[in-house]
Amino acid sequence: MNIYENKNYKLFVIIPVLMLLISLYFIPRIQLDSSLKGGVSISLHTSNSISNTTRIAARINGMIPGANAKVSRVNSNNISITINANTSLADAELSLLKIYAQYKNYSNATLAISRDQILLQNKSIANATQIANNAATQKTQQAKFIAQMDSSLKSELGSISSIIPSPQYNSSNAAEIMSVAQASYTSASGIYKKNTLDALDTIAPYTSYSYNDITPSLGQYFLKKIQQVVIISFILVAIAVFVIFRNPAPSLAVIFGAGNDIIVALGAMGAFGIPLGVASIGALLMLIGYSMDTDLLASVRILKRSENTASERAFSTMKTGLTMTGAAIIAFAVLFSVSYLTGISTFFEISAVMLFGLLGDVFTTWLGNTTLILWIKHRHDMRKSV
Repeated sequence: MNIYENKNYKLFVIIPVLMLLISLYFIPRIQLDSSLKGGVSISLHTSNSISNTTRIAARINGMIPGANAKVSRVNSNNISITINANTSLADAELSLLKIYAQYKNYSNATLAISRDQILLQNKSIANATQIANNAATQKTQQAKFIAQMDSSLKSELGSISSIIPSPQYNSSNAAEIMSVAQASYTSASGIYKKNTLDALDTIAPYTSYSYNDITPSLGQYFLKKIQQVVIISFILVAIAVFVIFRNPAPSLAVIFGAGNDIIVALGAMGAFGIPLGVASIGALLMLIGYSMDTDLLASVRILKRSENTASERAFSTMKTGLTMTGAAIIAFAVLFSVSYLTGISTFFEISAVMLFGLLGDVFTTWLGNTTLILWIKHRHDMRKSV
């Protein structure tokens, strides 16, 4: 039965709209994983079967202050653990970044002094006084930048004093300050990693592990860049669709389809506790491609073709599109099952997001986008017949 020959076919769009509203309710519950907010993500393969993740999380929080651990069971012998970034290391990283900036300023001042000394050897006496004054100013700036580096290093060492002892250094030597700052942060990070893994081994003895540490500043950088990529992707898609149809109405319908798929997938992530990270963002970007594929297929066949009626073309296209999407769903279902059994969290997140997004695409494309395109086509035909 051709659902598009129903006289109330326009009401089908209510279903994807309801899915959109429900998804918007769950989106605020999405948690950023350590790749975006900073923190430590650890996957453990244990020799014992894991059943009570809540108790494991509570024990981790008791042994690692400020961990706010989240533990998920991938399968009976694999667990994924995410803990907050250590505040001492996070503060030390901020101080280290300041030292990098201050050392750059110091290097620029040093370069300016060298340049002025060369000029003094080649310029006339009339310019020598000004050049010498510039060099003196740069030397004053040098001392200022070294003092700033020294202050930042003291702040860094104070932050990690509970992890490593404060080393002795020459506070008037910029290169030595930089060296001590880098070595101290690296040493503190290594000790924290060892202590964390030792604590986890007492809670859930493991045979193998993966340890991924993302600093808060790097996580914020990743998040900012990912937001830019998503926005640029939608802009490019909108331009491409408008070039194809030269009409804003079908273009907006196609963009609605792609946007709704993303929102549905995000809502499912919030509802089922799938974290937003680099892996899941990759899946969301793939969803844009899948959505555009089916949306453009329906739009081109309905608006550009002339065989049979528009409703018949829409129904025929739906059968083709469902075959395409069904094949993708089966493929990602297999990946989901394999990643669940093997405990590969990256593939698990990608496949889960894709499955939710593709299931949402079925309703969005064939009850939402196609319905809107068909309605646009019918209105256009009515205008031509008048």
